Amino acid sequence: MEGFEVLVLWAVVYCVSVSSVPLNEYKTESQLKHVNITIDTKYSSYITLSDVTADELGQYEGGDMIGHIPEMHNGLVDEKFRWQDGVVPYKIVGNFSLEQLTKIQQAFHTYHNVTDGCIRFVGRTDQHDYIQVKSNPSGCGSNVGRQGGIQVVNLQPPGCLYTPGTIQHEFLHALGFHHEQTRWDRDEYVTISWDYMKHGSEGNFAIHEEDKATGFGFPYDYQSVMHYGSNAFSVNHTADTITPVDPNAKIGQRKGLSDIDIAKLKKMYKCDTK
Repeated sequence: MEGFEVLVLWAVVYCVSVSSVPLNEYKTESQLKHVNITIDTKYSSYITLSDVTADELGQYEGGDMIGHIPEMHNGLVDEKFRWQDGVVPYKIVGNFSLEQLTKIQQAFHTYHNVTDGCIRFVGRTDQHDYIQVKSNPSGCGSNVGRQGGIQVVNLQPPGCLYTPGTIQHEFLHALGFHHEQTRWDRDEYVTISWDYMKHGSEGNFAIHEEDKATGFGFPYDYQSVMHYGSNAFSVNHTADTITPVDPNAKIGQRKGLSDIDIAKLKKMYKCDTK
């Protein structure tokens, strides 16, 4: 019994029960404190080489794209992949700290604010199509666009939650966007160094013809939160696999949505006509 009591004490010290209450029901810091949160210890050994490239380190296609990948880049043309009226129901089922939950909520608020309420993440009640936000130990990942039924955005602590842009990146996938460097005109703006890539990662750098893609009329965006960093899928994590043609351009930022990211999202969801 003594060993059992020690085990119970350890469990009480290191974790509390998980809550799956929709985050948007907790609007203030004081209200959020009423949610039971798991204290994150089991993922503390997760290593990211950079908080900028956490979404490139997942176990999915492209680093972070889950499931079937539709043949449309950068923004999905087919409207069946869009969330009706820009409303995205979600349920948080992962183990996140209070700070991490707050960052997820801030990402939702960002989408609401930059689109003037056109894109809204709402706590799921009985909607058939919705996102489960998980914390599985498989990196950062998301389906691309609305799939129908349950789909996943995975944000493994702590790496996927260091920067606002990494969280926004995954939810922009869920809203229907692929990586920026998959655009048909990619080679006019960046040079791909195939010799420096990890074996088997070449497919992550595929491009698609213009008739299967749309940039919604906007130019290539070095500053997109959806653009890979310069050493994405590098054999040694230091050699550059992507070099901008513009020597002054920086790629792979994860501070947040760029102006063009926002403009494309608003055009995809016809926000200016609502």
